This record gives sequence, structure tokens and C-alpha cells, in this order.
Amino acid sequence: MELRGADRSERECIGRNVRMSIEPEQQRRFYETRVHEHLQPREQDFYADKLTRVVAESLGLGPGDRVLEVGAGFGRFTFALLGRCGSVVASDLAPRALETLEHARDERGIPAERCTTRCLDVTRLDADDFGERFSFLVGFFLLHHVPDMARCIARLAPLLAPGGQMAFVEPNRRNPLFLAQVACCPDMTWAEEKGMFQLSHSGVTEAFRAADLVPAPVQRFGFFPPQLLNRSPVVQRIEARLETSPVLQPLLPFLLLRARRAAAR
Repeated sequence: MELRGADRSERECIGRNVRMSIEPEQQRRFYETRVHEHLQPREQDFYADKLTRVVAESLGLGPGDRVLEVGAGFGRFTFALLGRCGSVVASDLAPRALETLEHARDERGIPAERCTTRCLDVTRLDADDFGERFSFLVGFFLLHHVPDMARCIARLAPLLAPGGQMAFVEPNRRNPLFLAQVACCPDMTWAEEKGMFQLSHSGVTEAFRAADLVPAPVQRFGFFPPQLLNRSPVVQRIEARLETSPVLQPLLPFLLLRARRAAAR
């Protein structure tokens, strides 16, 4: 469902009354009233390109594939994702975020049919109402924001077609730099981000299994923050080497968490 030019009733979010760690209206206001500069799409963003590349390669995404992105926000990862697949359905809780994404899409000359938006709350999602199944579902830094990660995955799992895959990039709570990021970034708050220090890859793996999905081994990657990665090819090359160090592996900042729905028999 494309929101630009749609009837206002179509812009109404699904699941408005669900209780979250921060209530839905508070979540929306959080994204309505702050700049969130670090979440905005950029023309040149090596960091976003790298995270989407890791996800795309792990899933085997191709130029004809259609992807559901949950928690798309303002579109920082959406446009990088579009460079690696055929089309994206970008979903998020916040209407303003999706409006920003649509504006960026139109400014870049991307056809609306390649990048449609859905305003919805994944914790309240009814897959039967969605009207579509996907071979690929991805989320960047979504799971640590929801109050019940296992319930969220259980609601998303039916959106996968038989044999379909889902993948999430999440912070590695063992990396101490995330504490500094929350403390120093003016658009981040402890109330919004505390889930990153509670989310574990073992818990997500259990949630995958409970949703009748087959989990893949966790992958850790990354090293430097985007402020450095986006400015220096030398830093980018150094990071690629550091990622291969067995000593550093447990502390690398990003977790790639994947699972597959069984193929139909």
C-alpha cells in the first residue's frame, strides 16, 4: 500500500492500542519531534551500504527479489537495500518517518512501485490482513525496541512464504561502545535503547524455533562507527581485517540473526 496520495484512512497505523515499553503514541512522538540526524538517508553512506550488503549476501538477494523491511524508519537502510533487490515494502510505526522516506524516494527518482510503504505496528500485526507473503523479510535495529521480541517474531513469521528467510541486524550487547553512543547521541535515550543491553542472540534463536523457523548460525561483524567509516577508505580496509580476528569476534558490534521458514511439502 503506497501512502503518498492515498486516502487518509489508509495511513492509519495498525495496532494503535498495543502496549509497548514506550507506548505507541510516545514512540510516534519520539520520531515526530526530534531530528534523528543519525537515522536519515544519505546519498553516500558506506555504513548503510555495508550493513545491507552483509544482509543481502547472507540471504542470497537478487535484482528481481521483493523484500519486506520492518522498522524502516526514515529509510537509511531502505535505499541501500533497493540497490540489491527488485523492490522493497518499507514498514514502520511512525507516519512522519515514512513521509520522509517517501520524499527521499521521490527526490531520487525511484518509482513508487519499487518502494511502497506500510504504516503498522509489528507487535500487533495480523499476517492475514497484510495480503502478501515474502521470500525475504529484514529489519535493522528493530528487535531491541519491541517489548516482546519473541511475540514480534511469531507475528512476522507467517509473512514468510514457504522457504522464505528473515534476517535482523542488532547491536551486540557485549560491545561497550554502545553505552557511549547512547550517552553521547542527542537523539538517543535510555528508555528507547535499553533493549539493546537485554537482547541476546540465544534468545532470538529460541524465538525463531518457537515460531517454527530454522535458525542459522549467528554472524558478528563491523568494528568502527559510521562517523569514521563514511570518511575514510583506510578505516574501511582496516575494519575488514579486524573482522577476521578470532580474538575480536565476540566483541564485534553487530549481530546478523537469520532464520528460514521450512519449504512446503
